[in-house]
Order: sequence, then structure tokens, then C-alpha cells
Amino acid sequence: ELTAAELQRGTAIQQQEGEQDRLNQRIYELDAEIRQNQNVLNLTALEVDRSENRIAFNRQRTGELAGRHAQVDAELAQATAQAVEWESRSASQIHAVTLLREESGILTARVEELAKRTESRATQIAESEVRIEVLRRSSSEAGESLLRLHGEQKQAEEALVHQAEALRKLEANERDLLETSLRARDDAERAAYDHESATGQLNALKQSAAELQARIAGLREQRDALSKEAATLRDSLAGLRARHSTLTQILNDRAYTADAVQKLFAANERGGGQNFRAVGVLADYAEVEEQHEAAVEQYLRDELEYVVVETYDHARAGVSMLRDEVGGRATFFVDSLRNLRPSSEYEPIVNFRAEDGVISRLDKLVEFRNPLGAAAKQFLPRLRSAYLTDGTAAAEKLARENSQYAFVTPDGTCYQGRMVTGGRPDEVGPLGMKRELRALDAELMRLEHEMREKQAALESAAAELRSTEQALSETNEKQREAERETISAMHRHGQVQSELARLGLELTVCQNELARIRRDVENARQRAERAKSQHAAAALSRAEADAESSRLAEALVRLRGSIQSEQNELAAGRAEFAAMNERLMAAEALATRLNEERAELGRREAALQQQVTSIGDETAALVKQSEELALQLEGLRGEKLRLEIRQRELEQEWEAARTRVTQMEDHLRMGEVDRAKNDSDRQHLRETCMSEVNAQPEDLIATEAAFMSGEELAIAETNYREMKERIESIGPVNMMALEEFNECEQRFTFLTRERDDLLQSIVDTQQAIAELDLATKEKFEHAFHAINKSFSEAFHTIFGGGMAEMRLTEPDSSGDAGIDIVASPPGKRLQNVLLLSGGEKAMTALALLIAIFRYQPSPFCILDEVDAPLDEANVGRFTRLIGEMSGQTQFIIVTHNRKTMEMGSVLYGVTMQEPGVSKLVSVRWEESESSPSKQQAAAASAA
Repeated sequence: ELTAAELQRGTAIQQQEGEQDRLNQRIYELDAEIRQNQNVLNLTALEVDRSENRIAFNRQRTGELAGRHAQVDAELAQATAQAVEWESRSASQIHAVTLLREESGILTARVEELAKRTESRATQIAESEVRIEVLRRSSSEAGESLLRLHGEQKQAEEALVHQAEALRKLEANERDLLETSLRARDDAERAAYDHESATGQLNALKQSAAELQARIAGLREQRDALSKEAATLRDSLAGLRARHSTLTQILNDRAYTADAVQKLFAANERGGGQNFRAVGVLADYAEVEEQHEAAVEQYLRDELEYVVVETYDHARAGVSMLRDEVGGRATFFVDSLRNLRPSSEYEPIVNFRAEDGVISRLDKLVEFRNPLGAAAKQFLPRLRSAYLTDGTAAAEKLARENSQYAFVTPDGTCYQGRMVTGGRPDEVGPLGMKRELRALDAELMRLEHEMREKQAALESAAAELRSTEQALSETNEKQREAERETISAMHRHGQVQSELARLGLELTVCQNELARIRRDVENARQRAERAKSQHAAAALSRAEADAESSRLAEALVRLRGSIQSEQNELAAGRAEFAAMNERLMAAEALATRLNEERAELGRREAALQQQVTSIGDETAALVKQSEELALQLEGLRGEKLRLEIRQRELEQEWEAARTRVTQMEDHLRMGEVDRAKNDSDRQHLRETCMSEVNAQPEDLIATEAAFMSGEELAIAETNYREMKERIESIGPVNMMALEEFNECEQRFTFLTRERDDLLQSIVDTQQAIAELDLATKEKFEHAFHAINKSFSEAFHTIFGGGMAEMRLTEPDSSGDAGIDIVASPPGKRLQNVLLLSGGEKAMTALALLIAIFRYQPSPFCILDEVDAPLDEANVGRFTRLIGEMSGQTQFIIVTHNRKTMEMGSVLYGVTMQEPGVSKLVSVRWEESESSPSKQQAAAASAA
């Protein structure tokens, strides 16, 4: 029954899974269609936005064109009014010219008539003079001449007065123009001098800036070279110090001696032996020349490890310690500090010669420092019986001949009788170590001296580099100021030259007019003088002829009076005629100027008409485009509405399918739970049958003729439980106890070994942690002090004074200390950085960042508007610091400050030339600086 139910349920589950797969496939299709529809909807919305933006732009442009059209209409109306005004002025001017020409004709006729009347009067006088020639010809001529000359003199004097007045005015005007011209010339010369001086100063500043840049490059190369040399010296010094420390440690620990000697000295240092006290080993007092060290060390290897003690008690205590505690053997050198007395030097019976290859006896090559002294050598018999030879052949020969002595070669091989001792030593001996230690001391002193010199030179180069960069910054600032002054001086010089040219033109016109008037004055003066002289001659003639011409005087006076009046009238007519001609010429010039104005008005009207036409065409095009866009917009909006409706339908269908899938998944999960429960019950029954009756459920079912039910089944279950409790009360019998014990013992051994390994690992880990903590602490302290120093310097540079530092706080419960930053800007007391203003916090943080970068440079650094809260002075300091650090680090700075932009080599910006369209632009200052002429032209146009 369970199987049939499970099969039926499995069939239903498979059908539901098939339905679920179909719904999932439909959901995937709906998802794809929804995404596609959403993409189309987004594109449609984008096109709608673009169309609306274009329509709004067209409307804005149409409004602008309408405003421009109204402005052009106003200008056309103004031009039309000016044309009407010109027509009226031109008509009145033409009428005035016509009247002047008529008046000029009348005056011409009148002057001709007066000339004719004058000629007729002259004819009458001539006729009268002819009639009275007999009577008083000389008197008549004198009187006529007198009257004529008197009139000419009077006219000349009047003309002279008028010309003198005009001459005075023109001379005053000339003086004013000359004074103005002189002032303008002085201004021009001063402007030219200012321009030349500014140009010279600018060139000098450019040359100075180039020299400073070259000097900065040289100083940077020198600094880099000194830094590399200092780093090399530092590495060498560190290696020498490490070697020195190692040698010192080896000598102090006497690691070159045997284990027993090392253990004795270790116990001596710990105070383990109460009656034992070692002074040192014999090698601590021995001194040998460098060329004999190898031979002596190899030969006296055991003697050099003798332990030096003061008394035999100490020696016995040492032996007891070796026998009872430490283990091993050692030789003690006793009474070394008090009782050594030099004895008479023992000389061997055999005297070896240098020709035999013997260099010297070994006791003569070895010296012992105080307090042992030379007396110690008498207690080392091997020294007295050993000789240093110059080679192997000599040592072999002498050893065969003198078997009681030892002969040592320079490499340490010993020949004595038939015995040869030699080989390569395991390591350098104590004598070589001491010699190397002395050499390392000298080398360390030399390298430390060189290191101090390099550090001083590096600091001097850095200080000189900073001062030079400061001078370069100041020079660049002065150069920009000089460029502005040069452009301003050039502009002033141009203005003064224009003014000087205008004054020169006016002065030329005035001088020409003045020369003409002076010529007229001179002519009038000459006429007056000539008339005066002639008048004097005529008066003399008249005085002589008075007696003869008394009768004809009245007639001549009347004739002369009439001639005088006619001549005056003729002169007045001529003057009026000349004035009329001047008025006529002025009127014709005005008419010509009015014609030119009319032509200009015509051209302006044509240009305005053309603008009106172009505005109308553009307006019509925009209207047409707006109508097309409106139609397109309506279509896009309809498409967008349709797509939105379709999107909502698809989403509703997707939600319904998703709900159906969720329901089916819940139903499937319930079926899976039931199936798992049945499987678990079946498995439990199977395990129970196997454990209790050792039979499969199928076999038990086959053996049963009939199945129990009801009360019979309950009674059987009760009996089963009682029997099971009785069996369990007996307890199990463990037949595998011995095997389990062996397994537990092996497990215990394994776990014990693992525990020991873990404990040792813990010890090693703790030791590594301690070493790491020590190294971390040292590095932290070094970094902390270096960064703190750089932080103080950067803070002083950015603020132009003040003081700032980092302080370690008290350690917390974990043992770690925190860091507090205290700062004191110029004029303020020392306080925590949290109490500063926003700009001061930003500047302090910037100083800390620069200090960290100086200690641990990075190839890249991005700063986002760090100069926003800074003023101009602080921005200048900030840019200088960034410029100093840009040699090792590339900075990417986001900023709105122009001064910060000026110090960058590449400038990137984002602009929006069209609505909704961004564009990236970039400028490389290196390329722009390569064309100074373009910069000067741009600066001049900007000025």
C-alpha cells in the first residue's frame, strides 16, 4: 500500500514538476519579453526626452530670434528716421547752397559794377588832371598820391591789426599744442622706458628662472647621488655592525672553545659554582702578528683554550664542576694574576739558522698582555720546543733530524719526528677574530665618519634645494608680475603713441595756418611801410606844390573823396564776396558729407534687411522643425503609452505565473516532506527488524499468516517492551574490550605526542610573537619619530609657523597605545586637533599625509578637493609642497582652484557644450609652454 501510494504520489509530483518546468519556461520568456519591452520603452523615453529638449531649445531659439527681429526692426525704424532727417537736412542744405550761389552772383555783378565805376572815376580824374596839368600838375599828382596812399595805409593797418589778433590766437594754440605734444612725448618716452625696463626685467627673470631650474636639476641629481651613496654606506655599515656584533658575541661567549669550557663560563656567569671563578681563557691575552696567526692558532689550539684562574682552589672547583655537573674536561692556568715570575730564558741546545728554513721560535712570536705578561710563556713548554719554518720541505727535513722539536709551517701544519698534524680549520680562531674585530672597529669608525659626512652633505643639498626651489617660486611669481607690467606698459605706450600722432597732426595743421597768417601779416606790414614812405614823399611834393595847387585842391579833394568811398565800397564788396565763397565751400562740403551719410544709411538698411530675412528664414525653419518634432513626439508618446500598457500586462502575467510556480513549489515541498517522512519510517522499521530479530521486514511479512490488529497488537507491543527492558537491564557483554584497550592506548600515545608538539609549537609561536612584537615596536618607533619630525616640518611650512606633533597615549587594556595629534597654529595655543577649525583641520591632515608620504612614498596619490577650505596663501604653500613631492609621487588632484591647476603638468576637465552631452577636454602645459610667442600674444589680447 505504501509503495502504491508513493508511486501515485510520484506520478503526481512528476506531473507537477512538468507543469512547473512549463511555467518556468513561460516565466523566462516573459522575463525576456519584459526586458526587451523595457529596453524599447527606455529608448522611447530617451527619444521623447530628446524631442522635448529639442522643442524647448527651438522655442528658446525662436524667442531669441523674435527678440533679435524686434531689435532689428527698431534699428530699421531708427535708420528710416535718420534717412527722413537726412532728406530734410539735405533739402535745406541744397536750398542754402542755391541761395548762396545766387547771392554770390549778385555780389559778383556788384563788384564788377563798382570796378567799372572806379575805372570811370579814374578816367574823370585823368581828364581833370589833363585839364589842370598846366596849373598844378605836381600838386595834383601829389594830392592824388597822398589820398591813395593814405587809403592803402589805413587798409593795411586795419588788416595788420586783424592778422595780428589771429596770429596771437594761433600762436597761443600752437604753444598749447606744443606743450601737450611735449607732455605726450615725455609720456611716450616714459612708457617706452617702462616697457624696455619691464622687458629687460622679464628677460632677466626668465634667465634667472632657467638658471634656477638648471641648478635645481643639478641639486636633485646631487641629492639622489648622495642618497644612493648614503644608502650604500648604510647597508655596508649595517653589515659591518652585524659582523662586529657577531664577532663580539662569539668572543664574549667563547664559542670557539670546547663545550666544557663554554659550560664552565656559562656556570660562572650564572654563579652556579660557589668556589669557582674564571678570569678568561689564554686566547684573551695572546697577541700574534697577522702573518703568523694561522700557524700559531693551529699549533696552540688546545693551549689557547686554557681557562685562566687565580688559585688552585678555583681550578679544583672547576674540575669538580666538570666532573659532577657540567661534564667534559678542561685545562686550567693557575696563579696567573699574582705569582708569575719570569725566569731566565731557556735556550735550546740546538741553534737553528735561517739558512735551514727556520723563521723563529714560537715563544718569540707570541706575546701575552698584562697581567699575564711574558712570564706566562715559561709555563707553555710547547712554545719553547716549536719553531716556525718557511716551508714544508724545511719542516720535514728538520723534523727527521730533530725529533724532540716541533716544526710548524706557515699554514699551521706541524711536523715532529714521524708525526704530521694539519688540515683545514673548522672556523677562524680567536686570534683572527680579535684581529678582524680590531679591523672592523677601524672600518666602522671610518664608515660612520663617512656616513656623517654624507648625511651632512645630503642635508646641506636638501636645504640648498629647498632654498633654490623657494627662490624659483619667488622668481616665477616675479616673472608673472613682470609679464603683466610689460603688457600694461606696452598698452600705455601704444595709447601714448596714438595720442602723440594725433597731437602731431593737429600741430602740423596749426603750424601751416600760422605760417600762412604770418605771411599775410608780413605782406600787410610791407604794404603799410611802403604806403607810409610813399605818403611822406607825396606830402613833401604837396607842400612844394601848395602854392600852385590851392585853386584846384577843392576839386581834387572832391574827386579823391568820391574815389575813396568807391574804393571802400569796392573793398567791402570784395570782402563780402570772399566770405560768401567760404560759406559756399562749407555748404558744398556739408552736402558731400550728407551724401556719404546717406550712402552709409543705405548700406546699414540693406544689412538690417538681410538680417531680417535670415531671421525670418531661421524662424520658419525652427517652426517647421518644431512642428515635425511635435508630430514625432506625439507618435513617441503614443508608442510609449502602448509599451507601458504592454509592460503592465506582461508584469501581471509574470506575477500570476510566479504565484502559480510558488504554489506548486510549496506543494512539491510538502510532497517531498511526506516522502522523506515515509522513507524515514520505513528505514526505522527496517533497522529495528534487523537489530531485534535479525531479519528483513519482507521476510517477516512473508512468514506471517495473518496480521495482528486492535487489542492483540497492543498486548504484543506491551510484551515486547517488557522483554526488551529485561534484556537491557542485564547489560551488554563487551567482547572487544582488549582490542578497544589497545586502540585507546595507541590513541593516548598519539594524543600525548600531539600535545607535546602543540606545546612546543605554542612556545615557538610565543617566541616568534615576542620577536615580531620587538621588531614591530622598533619599526613603529622609528617610523613614528621619522613621521613626527616630517609632520612638524610640513606643518611649519604649510602654516608659515606654529608647531605640531604626534603623542603616544597611555596603553589600554590590550597593551596598545593610541596616537593623539596636537597642533598650535601661529598665534594660537597648543591644543588637540579636534578643537581646530575646518580649514586648520584640513591643513593639519594634509601635513600628516605629506609626512607619511615622505617616510613611505607611493607611486600614486589621489587628492579630492583638499584645497577647498584653504585661502590663497595656504594654497600657495600647498602647491609648493606638492611640487616638492611630485618628483617621487604622481599626484591626481580634483580641484576648483586656479592656483592649484597652474602647478599641474596635465589638466583634465568636463564640459557640456550641448544640453545633456558631456565632453572631456585636456591640456598639457608642457606643450603650451613650448610656444612662448603664443602665450605673449594671448596675454596681450587678454590685456
